Amino acid sequence: MKKIALALVLMGAGWMLRSLFDGAPPRAEAGVGLGGGVEKCAEKNGDVNASGVVDLSDAVTILGNLFLGYPTELLPLCTSSATRGLPATGQTQCTDCTGGPRPCGGFTEDFLTFQDGFLRTGCPNDSNRFTDNGDGTVTDNCTGFMWQKDTADINGGDIVNTWCGALAFCMNLSFAGHDDWRLPNVTELLSIVDYGRFDQAIDPVFGALSVFYWSSTSDAGFPDDALIVGFGDGKAVRGGKESGGRVRAVRGP
Repeated sequence: MKKIALALVLMGAGWMLRSLFDGAPPRAEAGVGLGGGVEKCAEKNGDVNASGVVDLSDAVTILGNLFLGYPTELLPLCTSSATRGLPATGQTQCTDCTGGPRPCGGFTEDFLTFQDGFLRTGCPNDSNRFTDNGDGTVTDNCTGFMWQKDTADINGGDIVNTWCGALAFCMNLSFAGHDDWRLPNVTELLSIVDYGRFDQAIDPVFGALSVFYWSSTSDAGFPDDALIVGFGDGKAVRGGKESGGRVRAVRGP
């Protein structure tokens, strides 16, 4: 009798849950997506309905999904905002095929809508991208990296004489309460280039010079050279590892 009673209770609970959820369209049709088709996500592990807390309603949601036959459509855990992917280049100007300036929009040649200045893909390179932490560091809210705001002060100057010296300086750097700084690789260094600017091709939140900064990346074809990035035009070139360059250390994310 006890087993029969338990079965009846479970069946009743199932019918009650079905009555609560019955007729509801699948979540993809119920408007759970945010604007632009981006789905909601749960900030906390177990908060499957994204209510902000883990409570009995999450169990009800799970059971409801199970009874309705789509348990895999529970809200996923949010990914970190610090790893949002590639940043936008910062370019906002458009040209025609020969380089003449054109308004970014209303192209008669459809293929021109696929140029960088029109699409501006990636994390927005706007006033919200970088945060000045007030301690000599800047956080990139797109990539999650923390950067030295200004060119590194190396024995009262801003030039380090060799690539190995740049690597050693960053490894031994203790700054703004952190001691896990390193010399950025060339891709990381290029991520803060602003291709919508020239001469100072970097967001004004940084203190920069229109000169070359060391990366930790060696040139594969010329291993006695390293790749360096100039913030005058945002280009990466190779330079001898025994030559001088400037340093902006990075940490994270």
